[in-house]
Formats: sequence, structure tokens, C-alpha cells
Amino acid sequence: MIDQLRQRARELLETGQAAVVIGYGERAGDGRPVPLFVTQPAETARLVFTPACVDNLARYLTRKDVQALGRPALVATPPTIKAVAVLVQENQLAADGLVLIGVCCEAPGTAGTACALLAGATLAELEAEVAGRLRGQELTEAALARVAALEAQSADERWAFWEAEFARCIRCYACRQACPLCYCEQCIVEKNQPQWVPSSPHPLGNTLFHFYRAFHLAGRCVLCDACAEACPMDIPLGLLNRKLAREVRDNFAYEAGYDHTAPPAMASYRSSDQEAFIR
Repeated sequence: MIDQLRQRARELLETGQAAVVIGYGERAGDGRPVPLFVTQPAETARLVFTPACVDNLARYLTRKDVQALGRPALVATPPTIKAVAVLVQENQLAADGLVLIGVCCEAPGTAGTACALLAGATLAELEAEVAGRLRGQELTEAALARVAALEAQSADERWAFWEAEFARCIRCYACRQACPLCYCEQCIVEKNQPQWVPSSPHPLGNTLFHFYRAFHLAGRCVLCDACAEACPMDIPLGLLNRKLAREVRDNFAYEAGYDHTAPPAMASYRSSDQEAFIR
């Protein structure tokens, strides 16, 4: 699979179909997978892919310094493909403005698991493959077990849980930086005229930041867990994201990242939309 990946990347650079390949390489010292930007065909030999390659590389596609490199080819796992679909929906990318090299492991994060290139070449084809693998599995009762356990508690117990979690936040913004859908040039937490969110790491500002971010991702989050993976304090941010993703699915029959041609749930209206949440 690695040889196929490197050959595909080399062909894209040699034929001019891509000016840069964004994939994974090995960090010197410990061999940990890290993002790698390849612009020369010979450098494609540095590309790797294993189940440990979990960073969502779509986060680089909206950066101006990366866009300045030219047309990208992206080594894209299923969550990355879903993120690209949302970016296209939101007019941040053109579907034909990049090349996707779809890759997948049968059980991401499991050592020794076989990985392979996906067959699709276009975004629509890759979306269909990803839907066949993931749709219907990400928001099952088993996947939402921790959400359900938290919902079973009283309001005071839930608030105490999140107070304790957010109190540990050091406001490093690693969650935001790792997210492919946090692409605003200026985040609301950095606006000080007026100051919407206190900038220092204390309970009020921390809670506002995480609630703002969770609601901004409602109907958009692709459940890649890049935010939780990046958090140095191990705050379970995936609980918030999955709770909102389930609410969007149940109320609007919509799951993010499976169809780049569909209108986004939070930017469209249908007469059949559920309104039970309106009080």
C-alpha cells in the first residue's frame, strides 16, 4: 500500500496535476507520524501511512500559506474526506481544486491493521465509499454510550461534570487549531472590541469558549476527534460534538460530510424539519 501511495503521489507531481502532496511522514527520533508537505517527486519516498496517521490533514487546505504552494493533493482518510466535503459545501474549496488520495485502515488506531488506497478518484466517489464504511455507525447507541450516560444524570450533575472538565482547560487552543472546520481568520475568542470571551484560562471564559466552539460546529463536525486528540488536558470534547451531531441528525435528518452538493443543515430550511426543540 505504501508503494502505491508513493507512486500515486510521484505521478501527480511529475505530471503537474498537483504542486504539493500533503500527507504523513515520520518524525525524527520516535517515528511518530506527522504532516508532511512534498513538492519534489523524489521526496515522495518519505511518505508513510499507518493506523496511527489520525491527524485530519484537511485543516491545512484553507491556510493561505499552503494555498500559495499551488494545487494540492491530499492523503485523505475517511474523516478527512468528510471534512473536505464540508469545506466544499461552505465554499472554502472547489471540488475540482484539489486531488484526493483516499486511504483507509479497517480499524483505525489498531496496530497491525491492514491499510489500503480507496478506489474513488473524485470527491463524490470517495464520499460514497466513506458512506458505505461509516454512515449508520458513527451515531449508534454504542457510539453514543458516554453521551447517554451523561444525559441520564441530573442537570446539576451534568453541569458539575462540565465545570470540572473546563476548569482544566489551559486555553492553548490546540483543539481549534487541529480542527479542519475552524478556519475563521479571526476567532471570536480573540475579538476584544467588544471582548466577547475572557481570554485568560478561568471557568467562565473556558466554558464560553468550548460552548461557542461546539455550537459553531453543530451540523458541521465530521466526528474525526482531532480536537480531543490534540487536547493536552484530555477534555472529552467528542461528547459535545456527538451530542450535537445526534440532535442535528434526529431533527434535520442530516449528517455532515457525506454529500458536498447538499445544502448544510444550519444554512437551509425544509418544511419537513422537526420543530420539537422550539420552546
